[in-house]
Amino acid sequence: MGEKKLPNKVVFGYGVADFTFNLMMMGAVTYYAYFLTDIVMINAAIAGIILLIARIGDAISVPLSGAIIQKTQLKWGQFRSWLLVAPPITGLFFILMFTNFNMSVTAKAIFLCVAYTIGHISVNFAFNGHLALISVLGKTPLDRVNLSTKKAQFQTFSGVAFALLFMPLVGILGSGNEATGFLYTVALFAVLQILGYWYTFKITKDYESYDSNKKLDGTTGLTAGEMIKQIFGNSQLLIIMLVDSFRTTAMFGIIGLLSYYFVYIAGNLNLITVGMFVGTLGTFVGSLFAPAVAKRIGKKNTYILSCSISLIAYMLMRLLGQNYVVFIGLSALGNIGIILSMALGPAVYMDAAEYGFYKTGKDSTAFIMSMLSMPIKIGVALSGAAIGFGLAAIGYDPTVAVTPTFLSSMMNVIALIPAGCALVSLILVFFYKLDEKTMQMYMEKNAVTRAESGAGEV
Repeated sequence: MGEKKLPNKVVFGYGVADFTFNLMMMGAVTYYAYFLTDIVMINAAIAGIILLIARIGDAISVPLSGAIIQKTQLKWGQFRSWLLVAPPITGLFFILMFTNFNMSVTAKAIFLCVAYTIGHISVNFAFNGHLALISVLGKTPLDRVNLSTKKAQFQTFSGVAFALLFMPLVGILGSGNEATGFLYTVALFAVLQILGYWYTFKITKDYESYDSNKKLDGTTGLTAGEMIKQIFGNSQLLIIMLVDSFRTTAMFGIIGLLSYYFVYIAGNLNLITVGMFVGTLGTFVGSLFAPAVAKRIGKKNTYILSCSISLIAYMLMRLLGQNYVVFIGLSALGNIGIILSMALGPAVYMDAAEYGFYKTGKDSTAFIMSMLSMPIKIGVALSGAAIGFGLAAIGYDPTVAVTPTFLSSMMNVIALIPAGCALVSLILVFFYKLDEKTMQMYMEKNAVTRAESGAGEV
């Protein structure tokens, strides 16, 4: 197609936002259930309801934010603008999520639920704008895979940094007060999230700016009905969303229960730093291999391999995971499996966008790219609810002594639910049909269609 390779400076600059954003998000994903039950002292079932309601609202906002981005062009470009304006709002409400004001339990639950919801709605604008920016930066399949894998690599770097820094910072900044430590540490990471997005905004200024001639109607405008059709009428998008939803439910379920595992099963919360560090090393290793694996066997077969490795790891975890050394090793293996497909996510959703444009003649790139975060939201919502309700079902109470029955029940929640999710993902991915040769053909034909319509390239 004749385009020049995207400079490494831009590829790396694109990934910086993922590093700082993931630092902040890991705090919420990993410790928020623990924060609600063991620091704020909210009943586990109520905590599950808070997480479910807030995360459903968060998930609903994903397509809405994608639709707004699809139809809006602010002063700094259609996609880049959101990297500038949304992160400060996100940072403020993530800080409020980790406050423990002196109020009734009911008022506190409502306040934290609202803060969580608003914070994550704001996240969706920055996250989806950042994702859609791939369509501007990557003009070839290779550039899009490079951006996708760099995104995953920076996220894994962030995971390593989070594992090493979060709990030590909680201790240092809190001076022995866990609630204060959580608040100050999350506040620090929230500020870094703002700076990271702003750096990516700056480094990509030559690739997108305000364009008064850019059409946001006609071929790019989507009605509400057309947006629904883009999800349910685009078979390849729907399949990959379902695959990713089950995969992320498994991933976030384990992440959200790590603090409980190390407190009650391993008997030492400080070991979570080791566990997360080794786990993120597994993720890092997988992210390094993902581009080569995808190049050799293709994106679909990489997804199949990803689901298979995760399934094996989670089944072994149930059998052997009460030994924390084995548990840590199997968590790392599961992470290797997960990242193999996760690293390809943006490229796969760009394929779905190209497929949708080829089938309908409607350019819905921003909207479809926003759907990449929908499985994440679904996974976070379902895993959060499963954690709260699962703990309630086994009679969890921070003051009750640990029994063998409790340990067995906890391992069922940790391992078997993720294993089932991995199995469903593995079955579903066999129905995905967009291979590399087919995608090259779609992209070339779509480029001609865009040129003829005057809509510009994606």
